[in-house]
Amino acid sequence: MLSRRDFFTVGTKKSSQSNVNADVLIHVFQRGAADGLNLVVPYGDSDYHTNRPNLALPPPNSGEGSVIDLDGFFGLNPDLSALLPIFENQDLAMIHACGSLDSDHSHFKTQAFVDRGTTDKNLNSGWIARYVNSFTSTESTAFKSVSMSSAVSKSLVGADQVVALSSIEGFDIIAPEQEIEGIKMQLSDLFSADNSLANVAQATFSALDQVTDLTLDNFPVENGAIYPESSFANKLKDLALLIKSGIGVETATVDIGGWDTHNDQVPILSGLAQDYANSIAAFYTDMGDYMGNISVVTITEFGRRATENGSGGTDHGSGNVAFVMGGGVNGGEVYSNWPGLSSTDLVGPGDLAPTTDYRTVIAELMDKRLGYSDHENLFPGFVVPAYLDLFKEKT
Repeated sequence: MLSRRDFFTVGTKKSSQSNVNADVLIHVFQRGAADGLNLVVPYGDSDYHTNRPNLALPPPNSGEGSVIDLDGFFGLNPDLSALLPIFENQDLAMIHACGSLDSDHSHFKTQAFVDRGTTDKNLNSGWIARYVNSFTSTESTAFKSVSMSSAVSKSLVGADQVVALSSIEGFDIIAPEQEIEGIKMQLSDLFSADNSLANVAQATFSALDQVTDLTLDNFPVENGAIYPESSFANKLKDLALLIKSGIGVETATVDIGGWDTHNDQVPILSGLAQDYANSIAAFYTDMGDYMGNISVVTITEFGRRATENGSGGTDHGSGNVAFVMGGGVNGGEVYSNWPGLSSTDLVGPGDLAPTTDYRTVIAELMDKRLGYSDHENLFPGFVVPAYLDLFKEKT
């Protein structure tokens, strides 16, 4: 039957509404700190190759493994080639030398900071949760916010309505059909003494009822999209199904982990990059016209050191690359106030300096595509600088 852990992943509120003219917000987190310097490669900076004699990717048109030129300075890792058509269609942009201006090199601390949107440890809610809690009405949907995981993403912690599911197929009470209603009654009775838990139980059953008819037979993969056989791809495929079903998804989080490449970076990064790009491209193709009202932002907690280490990898760094995708993106461009990679340009123990705070990217997205400009609620204490003109105004 439904596990106790899964049972508590659904939250509820008596009223919820949605921001009806807003894009669906999808937050992809590359957990482990992806090496942005080898994903979107600054091949035009000569110090890139100097710092990485073994890990640097060849410049465009220089043989096997050459980067794909984007603008004469930045090139796309060939393992991300599935993203190129989206970039050329101007629905994808990258922001380089992007990161957290207040982070350190701790995965735990910086991931928590990115999820919360603040370094204030006394604020436990996530930044997406604070957004979704800002809208109320008489309508309700258990799937207003979805965490494609076995547990609620930290950026959604505190949301009045959120459901966590690793997969649609696995989101169910596993028991003989004739016993399911009895199990529901037992669970309701178990938690009825506590009103808050009773509400959680009711929301869980509501969510279970709503996914009954959500199958690929009813909402198939479309437009010839081919999803890889990976956990990340399966989460995106299920998320696409949820959005197409009209079940009421407004925000969603999806993680793809494993980016902590201290050693053997070449094969590890290659596999992860292909999985990320092929999965994102499949989602983009599958969603078709829906992408006009979907905004996807991909970030990681921090970057990797500008210089390679002695183990065929890179250590924890600072500045990195973020990706934004959707019909509302001013794409086909790499946005960057490039700080340089010479020894005098690097910060800390040898890091790419972050010149764009990740919250600036999200603040513009939220304002222009979701019509939400309460930056202090999203990112307490952070003064949002001028936008980068990454997004079109929602009409």
